[in-house]
Amino acid sequence: MKAITVSGLIILAFASGAYAATLTGEQLKSELVGHPIHWKSKTQSGVTTYKPDGTIEATVDGDKATYKGTWSIKGNKICEKFDKEKCATINSLGAKKYSKGAGTFTVE
Repeated sequence: MKAITVSGLIILAFASGAYAATLTGEQLKSELVGHPIHWKSKTQSGVTTYKPDGTIEATVDGDKATYKGTWSIKGNKICEKFDKEKCATINSLGAKKYSKGAGTFTVE
């Protein structure tokens, strides 16, 4: 059941009250794909990588498993599929920081 938690966490775990610019589909590709993404929610943190081949790998701090799925871009949303596909917009906060859903993340 961790994969369900990870999928929901990655999509829903990112948020910020600050003003942010929504990334376009092209910006999502250029700014996120191929870079480790360090994310944090109210209850968990970890690292996610969107690979250029359309696969995604995620780890949750304190959990030894690596969760694998697929990603795609639909319009200005990034979609992840671990068990069920979930799509979300991503907002740039500047300085390689972003918000998505209910948490924030930083791209290396």
